[in-house]
Amino acid sequence: MAHVTQDRKSLRSPWRWQSRHITDECAGHTATRNAAQLYAEYKEPLYAAPPLLQRMVDAGRLGRKTGSGFYPYA
Repeated sequence: MAHVTQDRKSLRSPWRWQSRHITDECAGHTATRNAAQLYAEYKEPLYAAPPLLQRMVDAGRLGRKTGSGFYPYA
């Protein structure tokens, strides 16, 4: 739980946002769609969507707009 508390404190400054915070804000399905387009274009495994993110999108955990993503939202 201390990890989540520290992450919430870091959200006070937009320069400290990490990729999982940004993914929760813009919705995980957007990130996976963009990764799929990059992978299709360049065929580089580096551009493929991370498996964890894909599983979260498949489970409906899209971020702030659905109430859960990397973090729970009330």
